[in-house]
Amino acid sequence: MSPVLTAVVGIVVLVVLLGLVVITRYKVAGPSEAFIITGRRGKKTTDPDTGRVFTDNSGQKVVVGGGVFVVPFVQQKFSLDLSSRHIPVAVRGAVTLRGVKANLDGVAIVKVGGTEDSIRAAAQRFLMQQNGIVGFTQEVLSGALRSIVGRMSVEDIIRDRAAFAGQVAEE
Repeated sequence: MSPVLTAVVGIVVLVVLLGLVVITRYKVAGPSEAFIITGRRGKKTTDPDTGRVFTDNSGQKVVVGGGVFVVPFVQQKFSLDLSSRHIPVAVRGAVTLRGVKANLDGVAIVKVGGTEDSIRAAAQRFLMQQNGIVGFTQEVLSGALRSIVGRMSVEDIIRDRAAFAGQVAEE
């Protein structure tokens, strides 16, 4: 083989390998998922409200519905599910304002907020335990329902459903 042919074959193999690396490391987030890319350096950003320039030292990049190149050995990609979750909530034996025990059944629809700050907060709490979101939310909502029922009488709960629903939404 001639040296020129060897060099051309080597360059072609190098370009193909480089192309494969780029193709395998470029990730695209779906419409209901967020990628959290860790391992990057902080970059300068401007607060849109105050105009103040600051350095983001979190080392995280949040990507929703877009693509990102994940640098091998330097960065790591994690996925966070942003879809809504249907969570049944059942409270047995909640005591009302007048001491009457009540059994409550409800349904909550929960979703991670779509802002970068909401996604970062959800990632810090639930990224490695996304299956636990339903159980955690059920516990929090059950406690909130007990608290609301404890401040109302059975008559108030039945007659003024709008006030009950408002308190549930506020909690």
